[in-house]
Amino acid sequence: MSKLNRAISFEEDLSPVFEALSLWCREQRFGPDSLQGCAAASRLLDFFEDGAITTPALLDLMRREVI
Repeated sequence: MSKLNRAISFEEDLSPVFEALSLWCREQRFGPDSLQGCAAASRLLDFFEDGAITTPALLDLMRREVI
């Protein structure tokens, strides 16, 4: 939990996650507030907590997971 607390301490720290979610949802053609969007947001936060801190890195991991 401490990693998550550290991750959400500053709003700007999460901007890559929000950007990746927006791009991912547009690519996959579903809304960020849909069930798929919520699942994607959760997965992106997992990747972020594991050290993927840029939008391109997050998108790359999402694309690899789908293939």
